[in-house]
Amino acid sequence: MIHVHGFETSNNVKVRIALGYKGLDYEFHRIDPADRSGIVRLSGQHLTPVLVHDGTVLFDSAAILRWLDANFRDTPRLFGANLLEQWAIEDQELFARAVLAAPLMTVVHRRVAGNPLGPEELERCADDWARAVRRLATRLDGREWLVGHAMSAADITAAAVLDRVQRAGLFDDPPEAPSLADWRDRVLAWDRYHESRDG
Repeated sequence: MIHVHGFETSNNVKVRIALGYKGLDYEFHRIDPADRSGIVRLSGQHLTPVLVHDGTVLFDSAAILRWLDANFRDTPRLFGANLLEQWAIEDQELFARAVLAAPLMTVVHRRVAGNPLGPEELERCADDWARAVRRLATRLDGREWLVGHAMSAADITAAAVLDRVQRAGLFDDPPEAPSLADWRDRVLAWDRYHESRDG
């Protein structure tokens, strides 16, 4: 049995989607983000998700997705079937982690540090968010998935970030956002622990 420890962040959702897509049985253990002592005991660090399986302990959602692909090869691939596809998936995954998620992470890190963003900084983050969502919508225009003919780590990472920002109501969605709703919902459908969008 695979055990995942965390709470409702895009990185935790990302790992749960990957596990669901691969058809791997797992349990999700919700932690209190204000008390991370159990996570520190498990992994020696404070961030989630933390995956525990048969004596192996992993943290960092991107590393966990790669570990899942390396160790459960008879399940759907997260990083493609050939070298060119893997490169394209990794490029799109990097965009989701470094560009799409950047406004969210800026807000979260500043709040946790007790130094929330001022109005001008929030406006800059909102502008960055709108540009990133437009770029994502352009990439998906006419496509079912970001790369190739199947869901990949790129879709999982981007959809988890998009959903988290929209749920939190951090920024207004640009006009392109509604075109991403069906794609986002198809990706999120693999997360059996995901809270209903209606409640």
